[in-house]
Amino acid sequence: MDMDDFMKCYFLTNRSGNNMNIFSSLFLVVVFTVTLSFSNSFAQESQTITLATDKASYLPGDTVELKGTISGQPGQLVAIQVKDLTGNLIIIRTIQTDQNGNFVLQFKIPTTATSGEFNIVASAKINGSVVTQTNAITATVPEFGPVVPVVLVISILSIILLSFKTRVLTTF
Repeated sequence: MDMDDFMKCYFLTNRSGNNMNIFSSLFLVVVFTVTLSFSNSFAQESQTITLATDKASYLPGDTVELKGTISGQPGQLVAIQVKDLTGNLIIIRTIQTDQNGNFVLQFKIPTTATSGEFNIVASAKINGSVVTQTNAITATVPEFGPVVPVVLVISILSIILLSFKTRVLTTF
């Protein structure tokens, strides 16, 4: 029974001579509205997708293991999209949950990836409604950092030593 049916029923009862006062009428309307709110919120709570990855940060070429669950939905189709920071599509797959509502997907971070976030979006149609969950992981391209000066010094010293050795050998 929706609110319109409830109101029609109330007005029909009131016209037939039943003397309900305004407070009892208001009380019934509030109880009916609260009941509808609770039933809708419980229905929406059960329609969730959870996502988790084996790590938070990856290097280019690493394999990501994405695990997820759709509560109470065995055999459910799940659409997975992974995009890089600039919105380029990395992977798009449709997978099916197992008998417990779980799913697993493995994919590689491209070797050409730049540092930044990768957005993972999982969507499924559950009880006629599309439910979506997002997750983000980070790809980090390693930089040489403090190693560069050391390598540079060793390279220069090696060149100097080799040139000195070559001069010594050519003079004899």
